[in-house]
Amino acid sequence: MKSHRRPTAQRPRLLGRRIPAISMPGPIMEHKFDPESGQVYSEAEVRFRRTKQTDWIGQARGGGYIKKERPVGSGARSLAHLAKIKVAKQFPSLTADHFASIPWSLAEQIWEELLSMGMESFHAWRILATAYPGPDEFDNPEYRYFIHIKTPSLPYTEYLTGITSESLNWLTCLRVSPQRMSTADLVAIHKTTNLAVLDLSDGRILPDIGSPRFDERVFRSWADLARNGQAFQHLRVLLFAWQDSLSDWIFKYVDAFPSLCRVLITDCPRMHQRNRVDWEPIAQAAGWEARHAKKSAKDLRPVVQGWRRETSGYVAGCYDESLELFKDLAHPRRPNMVERLPMLEVWLDYPRPWTHVVDDFPSTRTIWFDNTKTRVWKEQTEGSQVKNHEVSKRVRNQDVASQGSASPPPKRGTKTQPTMKSRGKNITDLLGEFQPR
Repeated sequence: MKSHRRPTAQRPRLLGRRIPAISMPGPIMEHKFDPESGQVYSEAEVRFRRTKQTDWIGQARGGGYIKKERPVGSGARSLAHLAKIKVAKQFPSLTADHFASIPWSLAEQIWEELLSMGMESFHAWRILATAYPGPDEFDNPEYRYFIHIKTPSLPYTEYLTGITSESLNWLTCLRVSPQRMSTADLVAIHKTTNLAVLDLSDGRILPDIGSPRFDERVFRSWADLARNGQAFQHLRVLLFAWQDSLSDWIFKYVDAFPSLCRVLITDCPRMHQRNRVDWEPIAQAAGWEARHAKKSAKDLRPVVQGWRRETSGYVAGCYDESLELFKDLAHPRRPNMVERLPMLEVWLDYPRPWTHVVDDFPSTRTIWFDNTKTRVWKEQTEGSQVKNHEVSKRVRNQDVASQGSASPPPKRGTKTQPTMKSRGKNITDLLGEFQPR
């Protein structure tokens, strides 16, 4: 006797891959009564599926599509392997406390399982970065996480809150386009207290919209917060690109940032290599040395080349390049944090990449500034101050000694002895006249 099976509904396929089913919420029906007209009616509210991505922290990079598990060579899967798969699938409901008693060797295998299944997310990365921030653990550069939010659908402050680690479990490298932000959102960047690298790159994306968003007022407010210890205590590198208002006024405020090692500038019309004579004396007086055009572009190339990879940015490379200089900084408020931490790189909207540094021949458009206020500079400065103090003290003592050996000034009214004036011949001449001739 033949058995008839009911055909099961098949999910549609696109290019051989299953499309995840989309559950559309049904209409909500409410029965209402209008007391003025006496009418009874039904009102239905149809809620459409939102296309905006709000769960940017928990969203898996695989887009919710779990990759098919790789077959085992022979036999059944081990219990350890099944346990790793179970933990990976339950990661959205886990916290860093769940890994308190789990060694890094096992946590590393769980992260690898997340990657193989396409379920890694920023939420999972934050948990492991918080639980394993130590050396040879999640601070290794291979575990760095890159996020590019191409179309921000939430307020910028929500993104800044999500990438902030108040307890400094990880550091953040941030790239934004000030031209596409409001002034209030731009100032709010100071709330990212674990910020290590900040890149302000506009590019000529939008037409002229009047005064630039980033100007001296914004930077002055950042400097005031940094000077008071409220923000930017771990900021090591600043990048400015296509900023029309940027000029040598930045050197009035850079000393407020205690960890600042590098300032990189490109395509800013008021600061470039050709007008070096205008800003170089001001920069040197503030303790910043500018590399020439060819060396600036040559040193930036190996850092910026990471932009070609879709899964990682290049701004974190600026942090790596500043590690040795940061250890030698002589700033009195420099944080005592020389170890490496897990690194997060975030691009908000469409800040223009520095592709010209890699593709174009070195020109006058790029400047690399180094902070020269290191321990050697401090020792030389203190040595010169001591030497000048000893020289001035020696000169002062010599002046006092010379004044003590000199005779006192004559008293007022002192008279000198009168001298005899000669009146013609003396006594010898007179006696000579009586001698016989």
